[in-house]
Amino acid sequence: MAVTEIKGALRTVAEKVSQFVSDAAVLKVETRTLEAGSTQESVLAARTVISLDGDNLSEVPASKNAEGKWEIDTVLYDLHMRNVEAAIAYRSRMMASMLDLLGSGSGMRTAGS
Repeated sequence: MAVTEIKGALRTVAEKVSQFVSDAAVLKVETRTLEAGSTQESVLAARTVISLDGDNLSEVPASKNAEGKWEIDTVLYDLHMRNVEAAIAYRSRMMASMLDLLGSGSGMRTAGS
């Protein structure tokens, strides 16, 4: 393999890793509702955005009651939180796999290997 080909391959790998890290920097989870049998577009019901630096934003379904106090729609909120937890678990597995891949490709070994 020529030096030019090796440099090109390394550049491609570096670009893919950079894109993965960029994509992994923010985790967005949206829960949407859709009336059964409707042809209308789904409606955003809840959203959570978690940044790699620990910042997060959550929008949850709520409405004001007769006294003017906010009440959270617990059914939608619980569903959304299950989606958030699943997304976090998936992201964790993907990050661990990427780190394992990078570690094995560079000759580094992870703890216990």
